[in-house]
Parts: sequence; structure tokens; C-alpha cells
Amino acid sequence: MHQVHESSGDYIQDLYDTLHGKRPDIDIFQLSYLYATTDFNSLMHFEEDGYKAGILLQHIRNERKRLRKVKRRKQFFTILDSTLKTGILDRLKQREFLLAEERIYRFATMRDLGAVADHIFEMNEMNNWAYTLLNGNDDNYLSLLDSPEEFTAIAQYFCKTDEKKPFEWLYSYILEIIDCCPKSYLEGGIFGKWMRSIFGVFFFAKAVGNTHWDTISHLAGYFATTYLFDDIIDDPGYQDEEKEHYFTNVLTLLRSESSGKLHYSQDPVMAISERAFTGIRELLDKERLKMVARSYEAIAQATYIGSNWQYTTPLTGTTLYAIAAIKAAYTRIIPAILAGHPIDRIFLSHCMKAGLIYQLTDELRDICEDLEEKHVTPFNYYCHGCVPQDIHPIHVLCIAVSRLSEINSAEIPDAYDLWVLRISHALRLFYLKSGRKEMKEIFRDMEFPVDQLTEELAKLGDCAEEIIDIEAEASKMYSDIAVSMRGGWTKKPVYGH
Repeated sequence: MHQVHESSGDYIQDLYDTLHGKRPDIDIFQLSYLYATTDFNSLMHFEEDGYKAGILLQHIRNERKRLRKVKRRKQFFTILDSTLKTGILDRLKQREFLLAEERIYRFATMRDLGAVADHIFEMNEMNNWAYTLLNGNDDNYLSLLDSPEEFTAIAQYFCKTDEKKPFEWLYSYILEIIDCCPKSYLEGGIFGKWMRSIFGVFFFAKAVGNTHWDTISHLAGYFATTYLFDDIIDDPGYQDEEKEHYFTNVLTLLRSESSGKLHYSQDPVMAISERAFTGIRELLDKERLKMVARSYEAIAQATYIGSNWQYTTPLTGTTLYAIAAIKAAYTRIIPAILAGHPIDRIFLSHCMKAGLIYQLTDELRDICEDLEEKHVTPFNYYCHGCVPQDIHPIHVLCIAVSRLSEINSAEIPDAYDLWVLRISHALRLFYLKSGRKEMKEIFRDMEFPVDQLTEELAKLGDCAEEIIDIEAEASKMYSDIAVSMRGGWTKKPVYGH
């Protein structure tokens, strides 16, 4: 199934050539799968020859110690403030939020650009988002979507432009997709994912100095809407025949170069996502359109294959991790293409390596939902799959973090700390979604290996109440806003993704 013929053997060069249309004879998904499996085997060799478990362990301990200091400081000032009414707790909270914002910003630039990451934004731009979250419990505060004027003002400041029309359109389009999207999707946190994807396109545009904000805003909105594909394919409310038709329709839209009459699905959710693919197609030049189409094809096929897995499906570890890497890698490659960022060999290689880490941390934080909904991921397949796995996903995650941190350490000295930050965020949500048991007990339920590394990770997870995850807080805020706009606050906890 995953055969690629006439390959040069330099898979990253082949991937570059295929993505850029120089090798139209090669299927992009098959080649991506081949590269991802080869890279996973390379990762397993790294475990034997270069994995510095002790260094990673020390960075995990350092983060836990930092969080314990935060807890002790908060306890002290709580007692002091109850007596003297100094207001110092509010200032402490603000300081912690701004520090968390700075760290997540540094992490995001490293995640998206690797060793070539640079400080593209001024930190005061990012701090505005932290202040928005800090005011989130204030009944008088203006949310991002309270008015087109507020949304446009924030976007203008972020993009350093006086233009209004692009952001007014984007505001209206966001309301349109909220209105169309099922409430259950919104409760699951998809709106936070949409907003992050919109910011992602803006981020890459700023990175290359692309100031065509009207086009960028349209592309960002359409890109966000295409995320409905995953939810539709995973939605048990649709019949298999409906999903087959939708999947085929999306591939047809991506592969078609004609601007003639198109036949969209009857279902309004499917149709709005299909129109988003068409909108992207109509805005891009021919070369970038083909790159985006090939990237979406890789995601669509990986998602579709994964959605048909069951615990009885015989799966090797290599297959599980290759599919995971493909899905996450192209979610970073696509916004870069949309924004006009160059897609070279170094960038592709980084996205594949970082993609595996990003997908595994997503699956770590979502273990509870995946078990409930029987979505097959490396974590639950390790426990329930019919094929025994040689290595636990938590160790694969840590080895991958070590490898990429070593690659980036010369240019990004705090690379280890930033990836540990991502792990701590995943553990925080895993802890919250699990019903707040002790992490050791949660790990035992999921058959995590009992060793020094998992012991330290469990201790880090037990510090969940002190971990400030700006990304998750923003996702929750966005999701709550979206659900509220659809007719009332949800009683279901929304954590974001």
C-alpha cells in the first residue's frame, strides 16, 4: 500500500521535489509515509546512540522545582494579602501570565521555524493576549468577538496596519462558521484550534514580511475552516457512505484546476468546509495551490486511514508514529505555504520531526477522550491493541524531544526547556480531564512503564494547578465564547486542544 517507486533514496529531497511539483509521478502521501517511517527508524537508532535521557530528566526536574516555588510563593502571599490587603496576588498572577506568554511565544517560534527561529514579534504584542486572558473573569471585559471594532483593532495592532476591510471580513466569516458548526464540535474545543490556525497564517506572513492582509485574512479564515475535515471524518453521526462521498469530494476539489461549476455536499457543515478548500484554490497562484493541494491530500489520507483503525487492526509502531507525524507536520507546512514562506528541505525536515512531538503531546492530553470515543492513537493502542508494542509512546515522545533539542541547541539554548513546557501543558490537561487523580495512578491505568522518567513526569503532572497554559486558556475562552454565541453556556468542560 505504501510503495513509492523510482525514489532517489534521499527521501527529504524527494519530498521537496514532489511537494514543489518536480516529481508529479509520486504520490505525496506515500512518499510522506515512507519518509516518516524512515525518520522513525532513525529516531530509534538515536535512542541507542545519542539519546541523552539524563539531560531531559534534569530539565523536567527543574520545571517541577520552579512550579513548586511558584506554589509556595502563592501560598505565602495569600496569607499576607488576607491580612494586609496589598493586592499582591493579582500582581503575582499578572507576572506569571506574562512569563507564560513569553515562554509560549518562544516555544511557538521554535516549533514553527526550528533553529532559524527569530524574534519576529515584539513581546508587547503578545502580552496583549495575556492581558485579555487575565481579564477573562471580569464581567465587564470585552472579548475578542464582542464587536467587529474590537476584533479589527486587535488585528490591526497585531499586523501593524491601518487596514480595516480584511479583518472586518474575517470577523464576519468567523461568525458564519460558528453559526454553521455543530455545538458538539464547539464544546470539543475546535474553535480554539481555528483561532490558533488563523494566528498561524498571520505568524508566517509576518515572518516573511507579507503585508497583503486582504488575501492573508481570507486564506487564514479558509484554512481554519478546513479543520472541520477531521471532526467530520471522526463524527459517528455521519454514515460511512456520507464520509466516503465527502472524502472523495474534498480530494476532487483539491486536485481540480478548473474554476467551473462545483458540486458541494448537501450537508451544510461538509459544504462550508468544501467551500473553504475552493476559496483557497481561487486565491493562490498555480504553484502554491498545487503545494497546498498536495499537503492537504497527505493530511486527508492520513486522517482517513487513522479513522478506520480499531484495536483489532494489526498495527506496527512504525505505522502509528508515521501517520501521527504526517498529520501534524502538514498542519504547519500549509499555513507557511499560504503565507508565502519558503518551503525548503530544512523546513520540511524540521516539520516532520517537530510534528511527531506535537502530535504525541496532543494525544497525551487527549487520552481520556480518545479512550471514550475509541480513537486509536499510540497511547491507547499500546494498552488495547492486538499487536504488542516494543516501546511506550511516552518514551518515543521523550526521545523525539531529546533529538530535536540537540539539533536546535546551538541556536536555541533553552530548546529542552521549551519542549518540556509543551509536555507540562499536555500533562496538565491530561490531569484535569482524568478527574484529578494522582498522576502515578493515571499512568498505571494507561500502563505507563515504571521508571525514573515517568516518575518525574508524574510529579510534574501533579503540579498541574500551578501550570499556566496560555494556549489552553485561550482555547477555552474562545470555545466558551463560541458556544455562548450559539445559544448558551455549555455545562461540559471545555479544555481546548
